[in-house]
Amino acid sequence: MNIRRNINRATFAIALSVIALTACDKDVFDINTDPFKDEVYNTTLSSPISTFLTEQEGFGEYVKLLNYSNMFNALNQSSSGISFTAFVPNDAAMHEFYHRRGVDSLQQLSPNYARQFVLYHTVKDSILPESFVQKKFVQNLSGDVINIEIDSLNAGQAILNGEGHVVEMGLNAYNGKVYVLSQAMTPLVETVWDRVSASGTSEIMSGALRESGWANRLSIVQDTTINADRQKVITHYYFTLLNVSDATYAKAGIHSLDELKSHLRQNGKEGISADSLLREYVSYHVLTNQYTTDELGAMTGSDATRIWSSSAQNQVFTVTYDSLATQERDKYVINGTGESARFIPEASNVLSKNGYIHEIDGWLPVWEPAQATVLWDLADYTDIKNLVDAEYYQPSEPTASEQRFRVATAPCFEYEMGEAGSKNRNYSDIDYVTCRSNMKDANNYDRIVFNVGYMGHVSMNTPTIVRGKYKVELTIIFMTGNNFMRQQSDGNGGMLKMTFDDNADQTIFTAPYTKVPSPLPGVYSSTLYEEIEFPETASHKFSFVVLDPAASTNSNFSLQFDCIKFIPIE
Repeated sequence: MNIRRNINRATFAIALSVIALTACDKDVFDINTDPFKDEVYNTTLSSPISTFLTEQEGFGEYVKLLNYSNMFNALNQSSSGISFTAFVPNDAAMHEFYHRRGVDSLQQLSPNYARQFVLYHTVKDSILPESFVQKKFVQNLSGDVINIEIDSLNAGQAILNGEGHVVEMGLNAYNGKVYVLSQAMTPLVETVWDRVSASGTSEIMSGALRESGWANRLSIVQDTTINADRQKVITHYYFTLLNVSDATYAKAGIHSLDELKSHLRQNGKEGISADSLLREYVSYHVLTNQYTTDELGAMTGSDATRIWSSSAQNQVFTVTYDSLATQERDKYVINGTGESARFIPEASNVLSKNGYIHEIDGWLPVWEPAQATVLWDLADYTDIKNLVDAEYYQPSEPTASEQRFRVATAPCFEYEMGEAGSKNRNYSDIDYVTCRSNMKDANNYDRIVFNVGYMGHVSMNTPTIVRGKYKVELTIIFMTGNNFMRQQSDGNGGMLKMTFDDNADQTIFTAPYTKVPSPLPGVYSSTLYEEIEFPETASHKFSFVVLDPAASTNSNFSLQFDCIKFIPIE
């Protein structure tokens, strides 16, 4: 039986102090510590969100959902500065959602799924409408990013994740705001593996994923470890899968997993086992970060073809943009000069809890392409993504103010601070920093800032690069405070010793900031190598050592790198 309690604000704050502590740990809905679990809470002062919804017409179904999922009190929390923005579907939207899920009523959903629904539709902190309309995205309590598109035709309305339709903004409750939805969002609860294996149209790929071990990996959303400082570290995993349906395999004469293995043996190198060939093939279809089709095919300057490192060791594929295409299906071609494939638009950009699935119209065997431009974004690592707030990692547009996150602990970096340290207090040793509009030409509107002092050194592994000769260009961010480096008025202009694979023959000494042509802040490119040759298709160890004493004595010294471009030489 539910019991209605009336307590004063101070008592409520004390009673919920345990719950407030969990909020600091990004688990504000730890209902196991809720002192009012299974009971109904009311405040005598005013109505927090759950109670507010019970007092309004049109939200009865969502209130039932809150009780069914045991989340009613969680959404009523109001102590220690806790506040929420709740995207609440009205009754019609809830019934439409049931129909979309193929159920007739709330009781046909599991309580856990109902809980995930509430988490997905709730944001920590109260967002005023005037702030909401300025946002491009927010992060919900599931840890997922909700994209916001303001409806230009209907004032006061917005679309969330291309699905949820906001029809009323910012209704006031005691502990936050309520935004009314006429259509609910679908919670991201299925993993990449869940979606592929449950589709019923990809049995061969599902079998290949199981046999190669990728089914387990594509089922992981995150794991938690304890570091050397006894701190909890949460690692999130992200993937992009190029999925091949059974129908597409059939067009290539492949009707079973055994027939796929047979095709791989026919095309594979002599002496390599069928199991190894299958693992390589499946890995070739997986990227260990999440990308939309437009991100995979994004042009860089005049480059129509981009090259991408797959999860198969030393294997890459290309995505070519066709500027003359009139149909969405023809927009991008994968491995255009090999056994090519295209994205199937209606079955691509399928978002799951841990990444994207894109269905393609060819079986896409492993193939080594000719050289193509490789754009290495130094921030494009899941190791870095895990250390940056989701709403600020690779933003879709320049940010209003710089957002900085220390990422030196990311495993993609091997570095050592110089003995004399650094006097620059604006940045830590290695930071991820977003770009404002004056740096709008930066790739993904971000950069990595290195602040490792004199004789500090850093190493990173490049993406896979097809064997051959390349010109190598570094794109840097130039700030007003860097002008002393450009003019070499203090130190030697940020002199660096750079090398690939610790190869003395590939070692250069360069000062990119001295090549900036203007004192104006901006994004500039500097040639590192007019020509360098990589004898095999592989990832390479890129290293630099800071040889400028000003790196330890001048408080404005920093190295702000955006990306490195490898341009093929014919």
